[in-house]
Amino acid sequence: MVWAWQQWLSPRPKQRSITNTLKAFPHLGDAALYEPLSKPNGRWVVRETHYIKNPIVKAGLSGPPLHIHLQQDEFFKVEQGVLGAVKDGVEYAATKDDGILSIPKGTRHRFWSHKSATEDLVFTIWLDPCTETNHILDVNTLRNLTGYMGDCQKVGLEPSPWQLLLIFEDASSVTIPPTLSWMPNWLLTWLHHGLAWYAESVLGYKRSYPEYAKES
Repeated sequence: MVWAWQQWLSPRPKQRSITNTLKAFPHLGDAALYEPLSKPNGRWVVRETHYIKNPIVKAGLSGPPLHIHLQQDEFFKVEQGVLGAVKDGVEYAATKDDGILSIPKGTRHRFWSHKSATEDLVFTIWLDPCTETNHILDVNTLRNLTGYMGDCQKVGLEPSPWQLLLIFEDASSVTIPPTLSWMPNWLLTWLHHGLAWYAESVLGYKRSYPEYAKES
């Protein structure tokens, strides 16, 4: 339950769409599509398609903000198009000929459809380790993010940074606002923990929503 004063402090959609039954789920309307692919031994891979005709994709805004993963290494394999990525301040433009792009844990990074692309961006993404159930980035993290951001888009509401950082917090990941990029990772992590506590304990945001995410 969200109290009126919490809604006043930080507005949010009053109703959540039920997206937990979708095998493949959209991101930011028709900007991108996430398709979870099952792998042996509980491992997972998500195929992302970012549609180049969408203005959000064209502007390079369909990917996440700058962030780090505290417990997992991340991997990308491009199937089509050009993946733009930043790793600790160095920019890359990866294609299917470049093999696997790896992001070691603790690396500041973000990714998007590169401005040089002439076709839809299609790539697979996975993290390691990925078989634990608590406080790592998994498919349910993506379901919560896309479900929440999609509901905000439907009602014309800017996504709350409080909700986003709490979802990232539950995935042992830290977002990095441009104004705080000067901070070392350890200080950013402690600040993120404190802000996530405020988002959850004071503003009443949740780490996960049953309408968006499936049970583990």
